[in-house]
Amino acid sequence: MVATPRPVIDSVVRSICGRGVERLAPLTGGGMNETYRVDLGGDVAVVVRIARHPMPWFVDEAYLMERARAVGVPTPEILGLEHLDDDDEVLSFSVQQHLPGRSLEDLVGRLSAVDLERCIVDAGELMALVHSVEPDLDRGVRHELRWPEERDVETIARTVASTLDSAAAAVLERGADFLRQEITNRPTVPFVLAQGDFMPGNLLNHEGEIVGVIDWEFAGPALPAFDVGRWEVSARTSFADRLDLLREGYARVADPESSEAGLTPAFAIDWILEMLAWRNPATPDQFRRCIDVIARYTGC
Repeated sequence: MVATPRPVIDSVVRSICGRGVERLAPLTGGGMNETYRVDLGGDVAVVVRIARHPMPWFVDEAYLMERARAVGVPTPEILGLEHLDDDDEVLSFSVQQHLPGRSLEDLVGRLSAVDLERCIVDAGELMALVHSVEPDLDRGVRHELRWPEERDVETIARTVASTLDSAAAAVLERGADFLRQEITNRPTVPFVLAQGDFMPGNLLNHEGEIVGVIDWEFAGPALPAFDVGRWEVSARTSFADRLDLLREGYARVADPESSEAGLTPAFAIDWILEMLAWRNPATPDQFRRCIDVIARYTGC
């Protein structure tokens, strides 16, 4: 990733905050974006996220975060957006409130087992609150199950075979067949607002409480099982294997079984197929995790 020059960041921060940058520190967990903590002096800090895309980015994020905040989901306030042309790309800046705390992902091994379990339950409640928001079908990123094309599955299966073995590749192909069947027979379920990347790494914990849900760039209309499936596949094992706790928290707001409508396996496999098709898809351990999830759902 090409780093944005410091003077450009300083100019954008000054235009939005009215103050220049005193200190700039990269933050981990920014995904595809550059993410910085920016100190403005006087104990005032903001977070700056920078994305490079062919078109403006972050355009619906503030609106969707505000709607989630209205139902009790803690989200940082977006202070301003700015878009700059950069050759054939658009450089998009989202400047937002800095919240205290560290991500749940970072706190594994630091929190007690009891505290970690409580946080997973609380996360489930927050997920359900997000899902209680009626979606605007014209705002955000829409997420639907995608039909696995045979040629694409064959390519992914070859990657799995070379990374693991031929038996794992066969499980992957059975997962694709399972997903096709689920898409053909799926029930009609209304869309909700999905956070788009509801992961422990995007949940900030401060003094034992979840004080922030961050990274909403992929939020938009989806079925509730979308967020659950992604959590199961992408979260660290200590979180992913405790869907029972996530659903316990979800049940404080809505019935998780009726919300998911049996579609969590399909969304999990859909996400696995997407991830394993990436140019640099995953580590061998992550490959194994993905194959284990498919095997469990397909009875392999």
